[in-house]
Order: sequence, then C-alpha cells, then structure tokens
Amino acid sequence: MDPQHSDHRQADRQFRIWVNGRLDDDFHLGLTDIEQEAIPAGTVLSGGLLDQSQLHSTLDLLRSLGIEVLRFEVDPPASRDHDKENGQ
Repeated sequence: MDPQHSDHRQADRQFRIWVNGRLDDDFHLGLTDIEQEAIPAGTVLSGGLLDQSQLHSTLDLLRSLGIEVLRFEVDPPASRDHDKENGQ
C-alpha cells in the first residue's frame, strides 16, 4: 500500500479496522488510500494514518452505515529520534 495520502502528506502510522461481515468489493474505493481484505470473520480495512481526524471520520462513516466494528489497531508513530540516528 502506498503510505501517502492524496494531498501528498506522508502517513507515519498504519491502521487496521476489522468489521463484521463482508463489505461490497468496491466499498474501499470511496475512501482515500484505504484497502480492504475479506477474511473468514468479516473484512479488514487498512491504510496509512495521517492524523486522528482521518481515523475518527472513517469510524464515524462505518457507524453511520450500520457496520459493526469488531476491533481496530493503530501502529505507534515512528520514532523521529531513531530515524535521525539512522540517517533517515
């Protein structure tokens, strides 16, 4: 997955949202830079996280559509100090 958002800001965290049931194969197309994967227990949506508002708006959309969120994870931000030490 491309970790950049359409406005070219770099996403420094990744998120995954597990939902109950199968979503339409093209559901993720209306969501910027989010992929979806069908799994035996439902569907996983994943993408690069630019900020908390992006995560909240995605969760709000799912709730407004009546889609049950089973679990979500957000990776911790990359350590900027660690990146500087490694010349990144």
